[in-house]
Order: sequence, then C-alpha cells, then structure tokens
Amino acid sequence: MSAAAARVELAGLLRIPFSEQQLDAICAPLEPGVIIAGAGSGKTTVMAARVVWLVLTGQVRPEEVLGLTFTRKAAAELSARIRAALLASGAIDTDGIDDAGEQLVMTYDAFAARLVNDHGLRLGVEGEARMITGAARFRLASRVVAAEPGPFRHLSRLKPDSVTDQVLRLDGDLTSHLARPAEVRAESEAFVAEALSAPLNNRRQMYASLREAVAKAGERVELVGLTEAYQRLKRERGTVEFADQMAVAARLAREVPEVSAALRAQFRVVLLDEYQDTSSAQAQLLQALFSGATPGDGLGHPVTAVGDPCQAIYGWRGAAAANIITFASAFPRVDGTPAPAYPLTVNRRSGQRILDAANALSASLRLDPDLQWEGLDVDLVAPAGTPPGDIVTASFDTLPAEIDWIADRIVAAHDAGQVRRWRDIAVLTRRNATIRPLYAALRDRDVPVEIVGLDGLLDVPEVADVVAVLRVLGDVTANPDLVRVLTGPRWALGPADLRTLGRRAAELAGMTRPEGADFVADVAVTLAQAEPASVISLAEALDDPGEGYSEEGLRRIRACAAELRALRRHVGEPVTDLVRRVIAALGLEVELAVRGPDGGRQLDAFVAAVSAYVDVDGDGSLGGLLGYLRAEAEHGAGLEQAVVSDEDSVKLMTIHKAKGLEWDLVFLPALAEGVFPGGRVTDNWVKNAGVLPAALRGDAASVPQLADVTDAALKEYDAALKDELRKGDDRLAYVAVTRARQHLVATTHTWAPGLSRPRPPSDYLRTLDAHAGGRLVAEAPSPANPLDGGPATLPWPVRLDEAARERRLAVAAEIGRLRAAHAGGAGWPADEVATLDDEAVVAEWDAAAEVLLAEARALRRGRPGRVTPPYLSATALMALNADPEGYLADLLRPMPRQPSRATRTGEAFHAWLQRRFGTAASLLADEPDPEEVEAPVARLIERFVAGRYGERVPLACEVPFALFLGGQVLRGRIDAVYREGAGYHLVDWKTGGGRRADPLQLAVYRLAWAEVQGVEPAAVDAVFYDVAADEVIRPERLPGRAELTALVSRLVGP
Repeated sequence: MSAAAARVELAGLLRIPFSEQQLDAICAPLEPGVIIAGAGSGKTTVMAARVVWLVLTGQVRPEEVLGLTFTRKAAAELSARIRAALLASGAIDTDGIDDAGEQLVMTYDAFAARLVNDHGLRLGVEGEARMITGAARFRLASRVVAAEPGPFRHLSRLKPDSVTDQVLRLDGDLTSHLARPAEVRAESEAFVAEALSAPLNNRRQMYASLREAVAKAGERVELVGLTEAYQRLKRERGTVEFADQMAVAARLAREVPEVSAALRAQFRVVLLDEYQDTSSAQAQLLQALFSGATPGDGLGHPVTAVGDPCQAIYGWRGAAAANIITFASAFPRVDGTPAPAYPLTVNRRSGQRILDAANALSASLRLDPDLQWEGLDVDLVAPAGTPPGDIVTASFDTLPAEIDWIADRIVAAHDAGQVRRWRDIAVLTRRNATIRPLYAALRDRDVPVEIVGLDGLLDVPEVADVVAVLRVLGDVTANPDLVRVLTGPRWALGPADLRTLGRRAAELAGMTRPEGADFVADVAVTLAQAEPASVISLAEALDDPGEGYSEEGLRRIRACAAELRALRRHVGEPVTDLVRRVIAALGLEVELAVRGPDGGRQLDAFVAAVSAYVDVDGDGSLGGLLGYLRAEAEHGAGLEQAVVSDEDSVKLMTIHKAKGLEWDLVFLPALAEGVFPGGRVTDNWVKNAGVLPAALRGDAASVPQLADVTDAALKEYDAALKDELRKGDDRLAYVAVTRARQHLVATTHTWAPGLSRPRPPSDYLRTLDAHAGGRLVAEAPSPANPLDGGPATLPWPVRLDEAARERRLAVAAEIGRLRAAHAGGAGWPADEVATLDDEAVVAEWDAAAEVLLAEARALRRGRPGRVTPPYLSATALMALNADPEGYLADLLRPMPRQPSRATRTGEAFHAWLQRRFGTAASLLADEPDPEEVEAPVARLIERFVAGRYGERVPLACEVPFALFLGGQVLRGRIDAVYREGAGYHLVDWKTGGGRRADPLQLAVYRLAWAEVQGVEPAAVDAVFYDVAADEVIRPERLPGRAELTALVSRLVGP
C-alpha cells in the first residue's frame, strides 16, 4: 500500500477528517520531531493518532510508548484518547490486554519521582521522602531564617518574612536551573568587584543604580548561606520539593548512563506534551535521557515534542519558553541535522474573525527571529464552512459601570438563547482582583456563578467565618476576626453597639479616648496596635461588656461570648474535631444545605485541607494550624478552591487558569494600559536578590543578559526585561482570545477607585476594535475620577438572607411562646436567667424527651412510623435495606456514634486520593502525596501506589450525583471512574474488608454514572477495590434501574 493510501486508510479507521498538516505530523518518520500546535488545532488527537500509526505499521508496540504532560487530568485524557484510538483502529483489542501492555502516560513530576525512587540510591539519595509545597515550604524556610544567628550586614534591614520569601525564590531558581550555590556566590562577588571599578558620575560618586545593585548582590551572598541551610534542613527532615526531585533526576540522567540506556530500550517512542512549559531542569533531564552525541548515547531517538511558543505563559513559574524553540537542535536526527518541525494551524474551535484577531495579537511574537522556521506559517485558520464568529468591544467611564454592563450582557445572552447553558460563558481576567466585583454583580442578578481556581479558598465566605472563629479562640487579640464574627449575619451587631464595645475594650486596657472621637477613628485606634502584648482586646470586653448597649445588642454580645466560652473548652481537641465543632456551632452545614448537594463543597475542601496539612513544626495544636493558615494566606496558594467542573454556572477565572479550555461566549474585561498589558518586572536579578543571575540560568542563551556593569548597561537591561514582560502579556492575550468559540466580548474602563490618572484603552482593545468594526459602547471619560468624590462606603448592616431570617424569627417566636407557657405565662424569673450552655443542655433534654415519646407512641402502634426523608444517600439505602426497623428507629432516635479509628483512616485515605487525582491541580506541578500521615494511612497509601491502580489516572474522581428512583432522590459520591475501551470502569475504594461490601452500593453508583454519560449500565464495569489486599471484588450481578426502583418504592413507599 502506498504512503498516500495508508494515510487515507488511517483517517477512515479512526473516522476523523484529518488535515494534511495533521497527517504529516501523524505519519512522520520514526525520528525526532517538533509539532508546533496552534491553539485549538487538535494536538491531543494528533498524538493519539501518531501512536496508532506507529503501532499499525509495526514500528512500535503500545507498551513501548511513553507520554509526558503536566497535570494528572491531562495525562488521563491523553492515555484514554490513545487507548480509544488503538481500539477504534483495531490495533489492539480488549482481550488479553492489561495495563502492562499499554502505553505509559504520566506527568513530568511523576516521571522524575519514579526515576529517583528507582535509581536514587545510585547517587546516595533516598527515594522515600515527604513532599512539601506552598505554605509548608514557607514555614520550614522561616525556621531557618529565625535560627540563623547572623550577623547579616545586608539582610538585617529586611523583615524576616521578606527574607524567607527571598530564600524560597533563590532555592527554586537554583534547582529549576541546576545551578550551584557556589556559582551564585562567585557571580555576585564578581559583580560587586566590577561595580566598584565602574565609571563614576559627574560628582565623582557611584551611580545610584550601581549602589543599589551592589547592595542587592551583598544580600544575595547572604541569602546563599540561608538557602544552603534550608536545603540541609530539608534533607535532615526527609522532605523534598518537586524541583528537588527533578534536579536529582537530571543528575541521574547525566551521571548514570545505565539509567538512560534502560529507558531508551524500554520506551522506543517518547511524546512530550506542552513542551513550551517545561523548565530548564526538565529539558536537560529529557535531553540527557533521550538524546546524545552518538546513536548509542541516544542520538536520533524518536522523541516528539508538542507545543506552541505563542502559548508559553508560565515563565513566572519557572518555564523556559525557549525550550520548544531550541528542541530541533537539542534533539537532532541520527545524521546530526535539526529535527523537522510540523505546524498545525487549522483551528477547529473558533470562527475566522476571532482567529484573525488572535493572529494580529500574536504577530509581533511571530516576528521574533528565534521563532522563524524555514517555510513555517503559523497563522491560524478555521476549516471551510465554519461560522465566522463575532467580536464586540465596549469602553466605560468607570470600572463599576463596566462590571454592571458585563453582568447585564451575560443575563441577556442567556435569556436570548445566544448560549444554551450558563456554563457556556466565561469571564477571563488578567488579575484576581477583577474577579470579586464580577462575582458580586452576577450574584446580585441571581446568575449561577463559580470562581474557578482563584487560589482563594480562605476567602470563601463560609470558610472565612470558620477561620475567624478559630483565630478568636486561639488569640485574644484577634480583633479584626472578632469584628467579622460580631458583624456577620449570625450576630449582626450594629455600629453603635460595636463602638461601645470598642470603648469598653479600651477602658479595660487602661486607655481612654476623647468623648468626641468619631466612629472610624474609634475603631482604628481600637484595632491598629503595634504590639500584640499591648493590643486592646475586644474578646475581653465581650466577656465583660459593661453598659451602654441596646437591649438586643447586649443580648447578642452575651450569647456570642457564651458560645465562644463553650468552644474554648475544646481547644485541646484534635484540630480537625475542633474545626467540625466550630462549623456545627455556626450552623453552616444547615445553611449551606439549602444551596443543594454541592453547597458545602468548599467547606468540605477546607476540612480536608485541615486534616492533611503538613505540620512541619510538629505542632498539632490550634496554634500550629493557625500558623499554617497564616502562612498559606500570605505566601502559599490560598488553599486551592474545590472545582465544580460540571456545575451549570458562569465561570470566572484568570487567563492563566483558562489555558486548554473553551466556551461559546468569552468576556475579557479591563483591557486597559497598566492592567492588561501591565505589571512590573520581578525577575531582574540586579534589583532582586532572590533571583538567580541571568548568566547562570539553564536558558541563559535565550534570555536578556547584562552587557556590562555600568549605569547605562543597567538601564538597557531593565528595558530588555520590560520588552520580555510585554511579550509574555502578548502570549497571554493570544491564549485569552482563542478560548472563544463563537462570541468574544472585550471591554475596558477609564477610572477605578484610587486612580489619580485615567487609564487609556490598551493596544489589545484597539486591535480587537479593528476586527469588531468599532465599539458597541464608548462612554466619554470624565475629566477627573468620579469614584473619589467622597468617603468610601460599605453596606451596613451586612446583607442578610431574608428567607433564612424569617425562618429563624419563626423558630424564635415559637421558642418564646413555649418558654412563656412553661413559666406560667410570666417568663423566666430575672434571678434565674440560664446561660447559653445551660439552655443548650436543657434543649437537648427536651429534644431527647420528644424523641423518646415519639418512639414510644410508634412502638405502641406496633412498629416505627413510615418516614420519608427528603433524600437518601447510597449508604442510607443500604442500611434501610439491611435493617428497615433499625434504620427508621435511628431516624426517630438518632444516637451519637464514637468515630472509629478505621473510619478515620478511611476518611484520611480518601482525602489523600482526592488530592492525588483532584481536578484542581496546578498547571505546572502535581499536588503532593502527603506521606506524613499516620501509620495506618501511610501503609494504605504505600500499598495503593504499589498496587494495580497506582499508576492509573482516573477519568473522574469524587463525582457527586443525584439519582431519581421510585419517587425518591438518591445522592452519593462516586470514588473513581476509568475509561475502559468503549465503556467505563467504576471503582469504589475499600480500606477494610472489601469482601463485606454491599453490592447494592455499586448498583446505585453504576446506574448513576451510566445515566450521566448516556450509556447502558452494562457499559459500566463496577467493582470494589480492597486497597490493603490489592484485590478487585466484582459482584456477579448488579440490579438495574427497574429492580432498584422497585426496591426503593418498597422500602420508602410513595
């Protein structure tokens, strides 16, 4: 068969109308190559088809293919696509094929970790180490800074937190670029020597720019010592970071040739996804493993890199955009010539008008000489017949006006049918700060909206409320947190009573205030104290409030004080138990339940984070938790938010989070100069001591370099870095525009709060103007900022949920009526007022008595009464089926159960799995696998990793569902689902006694997943997996919908 005929046959087998460009890349010779895949050009489809071609033509077997990418989600998708393509083409079948006979697709970090675990001892490195990220890194580094005696000539002027930040930045740069501390020290000292001999200014003095640079070099020399101490402490504690593992893996590849040879023999084809986002260390690792000076050393090994230099947007995370540009020379053919490049320019996502705008935005990038490949045209085009799409631009006088217009436009687009679902709309921003007002505006219009990946779980209102209470419990000087508690919806203390409480706090602290002091000054003086030991404590005033309050205000103050006293009695409990107790005291679970099954998802994510936080200080107390949360808020990722991927809601996120996603309608707000493009240079090593000198970078040849140590050279270098910053924004704009399928809306504003000068529209908006045919809205800008005409205002009191308020008032009225009745209509005697704790005990007695009476009445009728709860969980259905009488009795008379160690172990293991396979992983690093957990959990993790599912990545995990059966809603959460040929493999993890598991649970899960996917239940293979035994338990037969409906109807009734 001719090559042309084979290409046509491949397209027919896979039923995909490949373009000629795609077929060129798919059917390329078995040699190194780089695929320049423009946005929306189907790179994953091409990679999968490439494997099919190589297998069908007998060049490789599936198990000889290695695929690397950045996130577990991407790895799962690529692996599933490859397997599905192999099955569809007939290259493999399901009979006799297991995981050992399939391609291996994993993340770059997981690949490095495997190398270190398998071969680290060759370099004297233990593979079993505890992974730390985020705030845990900061806390460990801060211990180093606090313990170092000094003296520090240069760093002593900085705050300890700032020094810690610099240590972490320098440590990250060292490992990412495989540089040594001694090299940094020598480079900095040489720079100082040159600066001291540089030409002087007209006053025969050193230029100010050089004085600053010399000071920063001195700081860097001192930072090197601290960085070495931090690296020693990590080794002593048995902790590592992802970059540490990557650096060790790179050493293995360079220094142990047997490792490289074994991998090349095992994997005859290597696919490198998103190669433009790899770091210097990753690129050097891969080059050392899969290329070399001779064929025996790896020269010409078939490595295919896939990526797009115009989408290299993660430089601030250590990515080296030059890697994909230099790939052809770094991975040459056997004859030494550069690897060929294959462009993919047919965008199957967006209309041509949108693509024309994207091409215009990226034109300056493609003029870069480094991006010039002979005969390579990378302008994006849409397939013939694709609707052109539309672009709308608008400009407004103020940011609030822009936000309101966007929110109204979203509502109108949905109501008019421009999009079918809310989730077909996204708003992408350059800065996180723009997201919050958009979120508020959409919520005000009753639009379902979700903030995706804001790195701000601690800012979610319900989580912030819990943290505020925890801080109040742990610190009597936590005044801002107590103010949040008192002024929130639960207590809603008014301004007058709050001011009186502040004055009482000052009075108790021995401070006085003039009678005429206004409220703002009053609160400012009360809260803004420099030393914790001398700060005014509102908590003390809460316990001894004094006089001068409204009657209702005083009642609320006393009730709040009583509740906090009750909670303080439990401060010594395990922190997870304390957190759950605070949640219960605040009534958040009940409040969030009205939002639906996902209402408490963010709170659940917070509890999971508390359960799993890395306690580097060995402090499991509330103080240790608060220290972790403080470091996470200030220096970590803010506890990544739980992602509700299937929720029908408008998505709000930064452009960095949107890469790889697409929507029918995309909004790009705040396209103003200084915002987008905008920002400041943060990687100038001359001005930032924590930055690695550019000459020591792994990609030094591709980044600006300081030409000389003179004032003029320093200015030229700073200007070159600003040009690089603009290129980064240009790439980001290209990514943003190509997220839209058919509708793109771009807006800007002139004035925002606090601005003294107007913001002109950015070049990006003007470019989009040209392709939109003019602006739809163009408000005339005001000559001065209209938002700064008076004092800033905030709503007071806080906005309340009126429906919830009415329910509370109704319950309160009923309680008041009952109290009056019990007291003979006279109310409670004044000298016998119960405390809140006493009332809670009495309330529990009353509730227990009512339950016992109800149970007695039901038993006199022969059996517990028929109960129809609003919904059943899968677990509840199993309990009801196993013991109907006992289950219904439990509903009537709920009894607390002592949580068993096995239950706690299972919960901790499930939390670890959710982090391991979660969809909220960062784009450049996997979430850690916390092996710092208790021994039983650690053993389960070890057995899971070594077991049959250890290397497999699920298609979905922790999937919530609601299934309607027999007039009853069944709710639950599916542990994990894998792609299995044309069907699915559903797994429920069991951490104890898998053979005792009830098949009814699997039947419900199987039916739920089948209906969500629109397939027959028979297409879903549902099993239990006993983790400890590494055993799959597959029930012989599972009931279908009809049988489950009959069962539910019989058990629950109509």
